[in-house]
Amino acid sequence: MLTLKPQAPGLTRPQRILLKIDGERIVDVEYRPDTETETALTHAAQFTPAQLIAAAAQSAPGCGVAHGMALCQAIELLAGIEVPPRAAFLRVAAAELERASSHGAAVAAILTTLGLASLAEPFTATAARLQATLITLTATEPGDWLIPGGVGYDSDASVREVLEQTSAELIATLFPLVDHMLNQRSLLARTVDVGVITTHAATQFRLEGPLGRASGLTSDLRIDKPYAAYASLQPDRVTQPSGDVYARLVVLVLELLESLKLVGRASRELPGGEICGELPERLPASITNATVEGARGPITYHVESDGRRLTSVSYRLAPQVERLLTRSLLVNARIDDAALVFVSTDPCDTCLETGY
Repeated sequence: MLTLKPQAPGLTRPQRILLKIDGERIVDVEYRPDTETETALTHAAQFTPAQLIAAAAQSAPGCGVAHGMALCQAIELLAGIEVPPRAAFLRVAAAELERASSHGAAVAAILTTLGLASLAEPFTATAARLQATLITLTATEPGDWLIPGGVGYDSDASVREVLEQTSAELIATLFPLVDHMLNQRSLLARTVDVGVITTHAATQFRLEGPLGRASGLTSDLRIDKPYAAYASLQPDRVTQPSGDVYARLVVLVLELLESLKLVGRASRELPGGEICGELPERLPASITNATVEGARGPITYHVESDGRRLTSVSYRLAPQVERLLTRSLLVNARIDDAALVFVSTDPCDTCLETGY
């Protein structure tokens, strides 16, 4: 039995994988995800939109900005209000700080599992610094900063200076490190052709986000269906064809660097104007959905209103590692690679839950 304690940053509870071994190879797998099914959004009618957004963000600490943005956008679509350009740019800065922090922590977890602690440390430090920078930007918890119609707090020159400095310094630090790391023979030997998810398998399992893009799929909502300010702040699309541990590591690292570039651009190109549109007193009776690209893939929020208040809020997450995919990944793998393969998928207990 392989017990994965929360060494993967998205796991808050141990994940147990039962492995049947023949020699050094895995011949059968039984995965029993440890997830929670109850969410804070179960009784939507009892809460205001702002309270629901805060609850959505708190339900997924590592992806709170993405969850909050998706719910904000669903409510804004329902109410027919537009987000001012300045608020849209600030939302992108927050989303990319969160994405870069999440990817940094995931890279550190992979490198730690490989026994490369000295390489992992800069990524751990990067993730922590980006989380601190996110709090500097929002001046509070992200779920309280994101409000229907925009954001709750503006960013003055000192905050923008922090964003630009953080972006520039981390890019300068990580670029040479990444170039050195990705060409290390010891890393290549442990990650190339290990834990392969082919493009065909990724399509069958409907994988999206970095996990899908590391297997040759190209979907990225920030590029394909831009929202917030992504039409103006578009990242380069990052994909890898091989679908192995190395490909997943490369995608995470390159997307981290792209996110840092976007943070700097969002600050430098920040337009003037208001930071919040006006939400009507009554929401029209309707049903709508909104989707954003979270750190691990698309997050869709579905909202319903009876003409007075929101009566239902639910969400759907991008498919991640589950029973059949875990079996596909680990059967015939070497026992020594099992933890590495699983951690390289950047598993998350929130993302393992069943959506609506």
